[in-house]
Amino acid sequence: MKRIAVAAALLCLATTARAQDLKDRFNIKLTLTGMYLTEQQAAAKPELNEASGGLSLGWVDLRTVMDARRLPGQFELHLDGRVRITPDEFSTDKATAGATQILSRGYFGGREYEVRQAYARRRGERVDFALGRMIVNEADALKIDGARLWVRFGKHWDVSAFGGSYPNPYSRSIFTDYNGFTFAGGADTSYTYDKIWGSVSAVGAYLGGLDDGGPFDPANPNGKPSAETPRVFFTWTDFVRLASWLDFFSDLVVDATGAAGAQLTRADLTATGRLGKHLTLRIGYDHLSSLAIEMYLISLISNNVLGSFALNRAQYVPTTMIENNLIISRTARDQGRLAADVTFGKLSIFAEGRIRHRSLANPGEDPQFNGAPTPTLALDGTIGLRDRGSLAGIRAGTWISYIADYRANSIIFDLDIGRSFWDEKLSIDAAFLYARTKDAGAGPPPGQPPCINPAANPFSNAFYLGTCTGTRDGAEYELGFTVSGSPWKKWLGLLDYRLVVDETGGKPDILTHMLLLRIEARF
Repeated sequence: MKRIAVAAALLCLATTARAQDLKDRFNIKLTLTGMYLTEQQAAAKPELNEASGGLSLGWVDLRTVMDARRLPGQFELHLDGRVRITPDEFSTDKATAGATQILSRGYFGGREYEVRQAYARRRGERVDFALGRMIVNEADALKIDGARLWVRFGKHWDVSAFGGSYPNPYSRSIFTDYNGFTFAGGADTSYTYDKIWGSVSAVGAYLGGLDDGGPFDPANPNGKPSAETPRVFFTWTDFVRLASWLDFFSDLVVDATGAAGAQLTRADLTATGRLGKHLTLRIGYDHLSSLAIEMYLISLISNNVLGSFALNRAQYVPTTMIENNLIISRTARDQGRLAADVTFGKLSIFAEGRIRHRSLANPGEDPQFNGAPTPTLALDGTIGLRDRGSLAGIRAGTWISYIADYRANSIIFDLDIGRSFWDEKLSIDAAFLYARTKDAGAGPPPGQPPCINPAANPFSNAFYLGTCTGTRDGAEYELGFTVSGSPWKKWLGLLDYRLVVDETGGKPDILTHMLLLRIEARF
């Protein structure tokens, strides 16, 4: 009997060890997210409705992330993929007829099948090798379908080289990842010490038809972006702890060649000082030459701009998606910011101020703006108070912001309150937000009626593009409720509901409902 008992115990230990070994080698995270949004507006005349009407947003996302370590042959495996399911694809015929459609809002709309990363990596004593789709974080989060080789030099330094085809960085589905020949490759080195870490990279890329900085004129009958050119850029990311109370972070991207020429593409500089026991100060400078925004707009508009923006006179529904009479040009922005945070136990008082400057990277690209006065400066300020549970575990906070933007002024006020229960396995939060916005030039010109009478000429260009649209003086009221929890160790859940009332003087209110559900499981 003793031998049987000993054998059973050894078998149980072996089974437990194998299960533990599998747990250490494999991790899987499944995230299911669903969202539904709809708008309502009751205007006396249908042509005055500004809500989306029969068009709602609805989708379900399933994302899977899997890591496998210490596989045979010293291999690792990383998979990260996402499927978005939506009940319908956008149909111009249905929109023209005023039929209800429930859609996702992605890069092009509709269903999406995205592979974010999928690669195998072999780890050696000094040399690693990976093959597949991967993101090179040291090279400005460059995504490639190819190979990467790492070599470690001692404890603190490593060098890598990478190369492969270059999927559209703004694609959200495998069906839009490529549009012609693309390539990206380069090298980087990274360093890690106790008080300093960072990386430097050099990258060359050819985007195969996606414009990276030249102007695009939708009025061109060909409807095509300008000729593409290869892009070569350098990056440097660095963190330094200069003293026990002072940190400095920098992130730089510099274009050596490209359609927009040599220039500083991005700069993020931040110094953080912990002054005494209660005060934290942050000062920073940011520069961005908006390559991403321009590429996105060109891709979107060049695929949808063909034809004119005609109106279906029976339903007042656009028969094509986009009208644009401006040349899409690359803009550049500079921002200075200063923030302070004073903390006493669970109570914090914070304030932040920013000033921004905006300009065209190449002013001569659009003759419409030659010599025209354009706003270049904007600023905003925020002050707030947050308590993390001083009274009966109740979290509460409030903040107010004033934004003097390039063409509008806004005041935003937020108030939120929440509490956790059962050892933080359940959290309930509520929030209220008020935003008041007034565009420059809002309201009719002096001596002019507030709006052209649509009954006299409901299809007049002046009605749609004149005093009735284009400027806003109104407010939004948002009420939100969030319930989140982790009833079991490996399960997380979140339910969020938002009710938004959008009012603009003289027009019916727009009522928006949004519901978001997320369930996450980790194994």
